[in-house]
Amino acid sequence: MHSVAALLAGASILAWSTGGGAVELPRPGEPVDIDQIIASMSVEEKVGQLLMVGFGGTRVTPHIRFWVKMRHVGGVALFSRNIVDLEQTARFTRELMAVDDQQIPLFVALDQEGGNVVRVKQGAMVLPGNMALGATRSPTLAYVAGQGLAIDLRNLGFNMNLAPVLDVNSNPKNPVIGVRSYGERPDLVAELGAWYVRGQQEMGVVAVAKHFPGHGDTQSDSHFSMPSIDADLTRLESIELRPFKEAMDAGLDAVMTAHIAVPRIAESPHVPSTLSTTIIGEILRKRMGFNGVVITDGLEMQGIVEQYGSGKAAVLAILAGADMPMILWTPKKKEEVYQALLAAVVAGEITTARLDQSVRRILATKLKRGLFARAVEPLATVLEGGNRNPLHEQVATRIAREAVTLVKNNGEVLPLRSVRYRKVAVLAPPGPLANILAAEPNVEVLTVPYIPSRERRREDVSEAIAMARGADLLVMAVVNRYHVEMAKAVTKALPYLPVAVVSLASPYYLASIPDVDAYVCTYSYLEDAQIAAAQALLGRSPMVGRLPVTIPGLAPYGFRVPDPRDASPTVAAAVR
Repeated sequence: MHSVAALLAGASILAWSTGGGAVELPRPGEPVDIDQIIASMSVEEKVGQLLMVGFGGTRVTPHIRFWVKMRHVGGVALFSRNIVDLEQTARFTRELMAVDDQQIPLFVALDQEGGNVVRVKQGAMVLPGNMALGATRSPTLAYVAGQGLAIDLRNLGFNMNLAPVLDVNSNPKNPVIGVRSYGERPDLVAELGAWYVRGQQEMGVVAVAKHFPGHGDTQSDSHFSMPSIDADLTRLESIELRPFKEAMDAGLDAVMTAHIAVPRIAESPHVPSTLSTTIIGEILRKRMGFNGVVITDGLEMQGIVEQYGSGKAAVLAILAGADMPMILWTPKKKEEVYQALLAAVVAGEITTARLDQSVRRILATKLKRGLFARAVEPLATVLEGGNRNPLHEQVATRIAREAVTLVKNNGEVLPLRSVRYRKVAVLAPPGPLANILAAEPNVEVLTVPYIPSRERRREDVSEAIAMARGADLLVMAVVNRYHVEMAKAVTKALPYLPVAVVSLASPYYLASIPDVDAYVCTYSYLEDAQIAAAQALLGRSPMVGRLPVTIPGLAPYGFRVPDPRDASPTVAAAVR
């Protein structure tokens, strides 16, 4: 890591004029004086710093140039719609930073959680996901995963990752968190999350922990409506807030708020946490002592828009104690938020002192992570490095391998090599799992789409039943509820055939198919997880993962069936 002095040595004289004056950034080698910078900023420039915005397109357009150069936005978030491949991504981030290098540097952010939420697939680690990490129980793997991913992201030109997810998935029916969480216990989520934050930030990428105060006990998705959790402060502090507090103690830079109601705590039963002075101003800022950057979840989500509108919500969020409203999708909403914030400042609703407080937090975080140095790896070096770092690939592979969890194994039908099967029938989506098993003798594979139509599901169920009639074992891989329903139909038609199910997603699917003979969890459908599952099924690697959640009525937290190759079978009852 470079020293702050070394980073600052690359700075240049930066100044520009708008209606209010000229912002002055330091000469080479001079320390960055944040108060001096703020004093030289116009109101428009300060309001711009509050905005975290998104755009369409895969290159800098006049629209992007306007918001970066003229509106002086504090950050830009890229999503899958903005990302094509390694070269395009690396060029795009550098073009964004170069739109006007006479301004305060941008946060360039993305969601690279791993698992179900991956934006960059070339040039950066693709982690199996948080729940896979939870199944490994390894703080070391969490730490090196954070480090490795941050190194890759910095090479690509990103300096902020909207991760990790620190929600405690205490509700099995949660529709939006699930395998994005490390697990159902706050101690596990806190430990792994804090080590991940350390690793990522040590390598110069801002970590944004989400979704404060905790989205894990909800039963609806705030993209479409506002969820609610029935928790008092005692419960909140013992479960939901604990991972955030431990991450803060580890030096967490930023938090993202959740659009959820906490009626027993907030000042009004229906106010979302994003807009709650009690939850942000009192609990997060004062009680927990957090003075980092608070970013809102997207202010175009229905949980916010249907009650407040994006502009009013942005003003209320700042008044509650947030710093950066996030507006990702429509130009109209970005303009609405910018104008609403500007009007609130001019009218005195948001005071100059309150505005400066947020700008100071934003600039302090940019300084801490070296953004003022504008030190970016040369594009040629990044392109020469190729799509993947072999060392980082090993980390992702090891997480996937150590996450594989054997939850049921009646009759020791697994691994496949431990019993001589004349024929094994496999139903799986296309990918490494299907390909590896198809290469084995006596294995017949039927591939099914990841999102099969109703007609395709009927056809594949009929074909699977016909294929499996003469088999000794049926193996089915499931990624979603469509696959689970197909598995139920096939097993109902073949009641005497031993069945092994591999969940490449939620471990809770076992509740829908409780009578299967064997059940294996990977918590991820990504490539490394599928390879790990195939190797485990074939007996080439042990299944050592432990459930990071309870499967109600079927398997307790921490459970795993002893792998037949275990030296010590007593681990089956181990709970941690």
